Amino acid sequence: MSDQADALTRLVQQHVGEGRALTVRAFAERAVDPVSGTRVSKSTAGNLVQGHQIKITPEVLAAIAEGLGLPLAEVQAAAMRQYVGIVVDDPFATPAGEDDVVVRVAHDPEKSAEDMPTVRAFLDRAAREHG
Repeated sequence: MSDQADALTRLVQQHVGEGRALTVRAFAERAVDPVSGTRVSKSTAGNLVQGHQIKITPEVLAAIAEGLGLPLAEVQAAAMRQYVGIVVDDPFATPAGEDDVVVRVAHDPEKSAEDMPTVRAFLDRAAREHG
């Protein structure tokens, strides 16, 4: 499997399973969305570790993030790569400026900055308009 095809699986496997910081049971106990109370069951946790597809909702992703102790955005990005086939990153390698603007673009992982001249033009225009 490519990194895109199993990004969420790999992220979970880095933290959960035999020889990892968390057992499947411990992960399942921790994996609770603090807002909705949605839980990841032990069987769902096991399915994640084994690389099986699961039903993804915003609440499930929040529970996974909580269970792993990772930022929600990191778990969401991995789920997007695996389930939707897009990445969210800065294909333009925008240097941090004094205003700390962060550029993130959702795109096909096969596309590079050169493949996105319209996006680059939009970002350039926005920078000119907003100083």
